[in-house]
Amino acid sequence: MWSYELAAENLEELAGIRLSHVTVGKIANETSGDLETKMDNNPAFRAAFQEANGHTEFYLDGTFVPIRNADGTREWKEMKVAAFIKRLLAMSALPPEWGTRKLPKPTVVYAFASIVCKEDFQERCQVERRRLGVGGISSALGDGAKWIWNIIREVFGKTEECLDIYHALEHVAACGKALYGEGESFLSWLDKMRLVLLAEGFAGMERELQSLEGELQGKSKKTKSQREAVTALLDYLRNNAGRLNDAERVAAGQPIGSGLIEGACKNLVGRRMKQTGAAGRLERANRMALVCSLLYADQWNTYWKNAN
Repeated sequence: MWSYELAAENLEELAGIRLSHVTVGKIANETSGDLETKMDNNPAFRAAFQEANGHTEFYLDGTFVPIRNADGTREWKEMKVAAFIKRLLAMSALPPEWGTRKLPKPTVVYAFASIVCKEDFQERCQVERRRLGVGGISSALGDGAKWIWNIIREVFGKTEECLDIYHALEHVAACGKALYGEGESFLSWLDKMRLVLLAEGFAGMERELQSLEGELQGKSKKTKSQREAVTALLDYLRNNAGRLNDAERVAAGQPIGSGLIEGACKNLVGRRMKQTGAAGRLERANRMALVCSLLYADQWNTYWKNAN
């Protein structure tokens, strides 16, 4: 209730309106319940998205939030988060320049989130796509979770998919630590493999990892965990082989990281719903997610200017 208490204090101090935090919470819940209904018949979001410049990108991820069940118990459930954005292309760059190049900020962001099953969220993506008038997209970005790519294929058909470079490098680093620990040898190997991944994609990684598998084959039992780590990384990358065209995307000025949706999970959802001790009912959590989405994507003013 801390946010409602703060709102009640601000109302009294700044506007001279005295309401209890319980009343503020009730009004917030009722108002958020009206948002989606009004948005269905509100052309402002479609107009804002269509008028923005840039290529259309789609991001999808999930994050777990605490929910209070009817019997009072707490349970962590996955809130799925998605965003349509438009962005201009960056300057062309080489793979080693990936970390220092500057991507233009999105010209428009449209975000949404809810705790529902994969099938229902897939339909939600279709609804939001139609709401914005989105036909095709230039690319879709996400981590290696299969449910993400399944939704993307069902909603958009065949499109350019990109595995988030940060998630890919986390897997590479985990393999490197199994091989070399955390010393200089590990850092040197990680630098090398990062460049191979960025410049050559799966073909280069397959070459390097298969060479490692050969070197480790037949050695002592101590290397079993190392062989398993190499095999696991190779399998992970093989499953995402078509999503590792980082060199081409960097040269074309496209993004290769899904930091935008990671930020949405943290700032759109986490900052409000993962406070210590926080846990809301499922319906309230989904309504709060709608309000947070409008705020996160700077669509709050767009909604209220056209709410009637």
